[in-house]
Amino acid sequence: MQAPRHAPLIVLLLVAAGAAGFGVYQWMASGQPPQSSPTAMPPAAKTMTAAEALDLKFASVDGSGKHRLADWKGKAVLVNYWATWCAPCRQEIPLLVKLQAQYAAQGLQVVGIATDETDAKDVQTFLKRMVVNYPMLMGTEDVGSMVSAFGGTLIGLPYTLVLDKDGRVLTVHAGELSPDEAQRLVDAALTGTPLPGSTTAPAASTLALSKVD
Repeated sequence: MQAPRHAPLIVLLLVAAGAAGFGVYQWMASGQPPQSSPTAMPPAAKTMTAAEALDLKFASVDGSGKHRLADWKGKAVLVNYWATWCAPCRQEIPLLVKLQAQYAAQGLQVVGIATDETDAKDVQTFLKRMVVNYPMLMGTEDVGSMVSAFGGTLIGLPYTLVLDKDGRVLTVHAGELSPDEAQRLVDAALTGTPLPGSTTAPAASTLALSKVD
């Protein structure tokens, strides 16, 4: 006769019930509830204020020391978060170079922050192939918290935020900038005018969530 197909399940249930009963017996005998195994909790996300974010120090790629965004207080600052492996980031740099050259005299300062590198040599090697006329800083693990402190979310690269001359956030932009979008950001920065609906939703191809060529 073929054994019932659910027989193994019955056996497992009986074993589980026996184990539970033994646990209850131990509890009653000792007067203490059974101890559960510890569960690892994810570390709490680091938070900071906008003032702390402005004061974060990052090493300069050119070896000139550490700099803070607060160092450029009094200027309208366009902060560009990028990575050498991000194709849209690389394509965007010549536009940022043009903006820096065109509007520096009016008080604009572009600042690049490399977000993914642990060794400045990789960024230095990349930048030797380009003419960049604005400061390039090496990001750290604090970059995500920094962006959050400014009211943004670092969902991909490139990512740009604009600060007025007093260090207040005017707008954030996710994804590669077009010339028209870049001009809007520069105008907002120089006039100190916040842009409505400032966080854009870029196409998936412009978001560098993982390393690409």
